Amino acid sequence: MLYEIEKYGDKLVPNKQFIEKSASELGIKEKSIENWIAEKPELLFPNEVILVIGQSVSGQKMADVLALDSSGNLIIIEIKRDWSDRETVGQLLSYAARLQGVTYERLNIEAQRYSGWQGGDLLTAFREFIENEDFPREDIGKTHRLFIVAPDSDQELKSIVTWLRYYGLPIQFIPFSLFADKQGDTLFMRIEGVDIGSEGPEDTWADHWIFNTNETYAPGAYERMFARGVIAIYGYPNGPRNLMRGASEGEKVLAYVNNQGIRALGIITDAKVREGKDIFLDKNGNQQPDEYHIKVKWDYLLPKDRALSNREASSMGYNLPFRTVFGRLHKGKHAEKLVKEIIIRSQE
Repeated sequence: MLYEIEKYGDKLVPNKQFIEKSASELGIKEKSIENWIAEKPELLFPNEVILVIGQSVSGQKMADVLALDSSGNLIIIEIKRDWSDRETVGQLLSYAARLQGVTYERLNIEAQRYSGWQGGDLLTAFREFIENEDFPREDIGKTHRLFIVAPDSDQELKSIVTWLRYYGLPIQFIPFSLFADKQGDTLFMRIEGVDIGSEGPEDTWADHWIFNTNETYAPGAYERMFARGVIAIYGYPNGPRNLMRGASEGEKVLAYVNNQGIRALGIITDAKVREGKDIFLDKNGNQQPDEYHIKVKWDYLLPKDRALSNREASSMGYNLPFRTVFGRLHKGKHAEKLVKEIIIRSQE
């Protein structure tokens, strides 16, 4: 996806040519790229919402960006403005090793000293972030996800990352490119972002997906989705990629409504992503941009007061990654427990 760095937009200027250039040519420092990602993490994570809790401090050996995902995993990001090689992998693994078994107190200190942090106590902020007031403090940062972000690398780095992933280490290399107009007045970053569908072991996945209705700027969109028999997203020019993610006909979808919980269980009836309309409307009834649909038969709908909350799901063994746009529920046996609970609640 292409983002205008100064405004964090996603639209190109008509009739204007852009040239790919290196950060060195453009005079961009590594710290600037780090700041862009920390301030606007959707550059790197277009399919989920994360909570940034720290950035590197001059003179100290630490990762460039630290964050938490909605399952409490500690995200450790190493950024290079130009070329990266095997030393980058070693550097990232070294940072991760120092954070093995990291205590909540240590992460809370990192959050408090982070200049962009405005969440107060980390535990309180994280529980509000995931809508689960009972999330165990000791589970925050218990496991890691590692990312190298750089324009390019040698083949050795890519081979090492592939080998580590083969043996179960959650590490990814995410490339980016920089573009500027001839005058250097407008700057864009092209970055595909993290593909959450490819993370984690696949052996426990049992055809369960979780979908966030994402209606911050289109209240009530989930009701239209349920009535129309679709899951839908908007505001993503690469919408088909965000929705497709390897979904197939016959697989189960659990629909999560923010501040409520899981409200529906359905089956994908047609996995082809299509352009759509009339689901995401602003308060004036105007169509939101870039809307896409997948057809779903909603077999079980729960009223608001019977929704399965993240807190309840956690007590059943699953901290829901509900802040993903559309992603797999890898813990198949636990996901099936959620399915059974939804069916029971729909019949009460």
